[in-house]
Amino acid sequence: MRKLIVGAFAAAAFVAAGSGAAQAAFPYEPIPVDPGIGDGSGPHSAFDLSVTPVNGGKAGSISLSCPQEWSEHPNAAAVCDQLEEARGYIEAIAPVDGMCTKEFAPVRLLATGHWHGTNHFFMKEYSNRCEAVLATGGSLLDF
Repeated sequence: MRKLIVGAFAAAAFVAAGSGAAQAAFPYEPIPVDPGIGDGSGPHSAFDLSVTPVNGGKAGSISLSCPQEWSEHPNAAAVCDQLEEARGYIEAIAPVDGMCTKEFAPVRLLATGHWHGTNHFFMKEYSNRCEAVLATGGSLLDF
């Protein structure tokens, strides 16, 4: 009986020491995630944009954030306004008039991100960079 009691105390001491070690390794409470940042559920919206020449060449990419204070995009205010009107759908942005050469240098636009909590994906090829800029409202690809 004495061995059983000593064994029980030893097991209890081992468990207590183990939980103390766990407490020492993780002394801080986890920080709750702000639901308005990073998961797209708040007012913050963001897209990663890339334009890649189909036949090879230098690709360009940039991050767009709305509100524009956090954005790398040089025309973020105009693009954010256009996306707000289009509810985040790039294909719904109204094209603008302009003149482009008829040079055939196809580019592929890829945009991934979220708009007010909704994930968005857009990919389309255009005959050249100028036509892509005009087709997407004049500001989105003007970087």
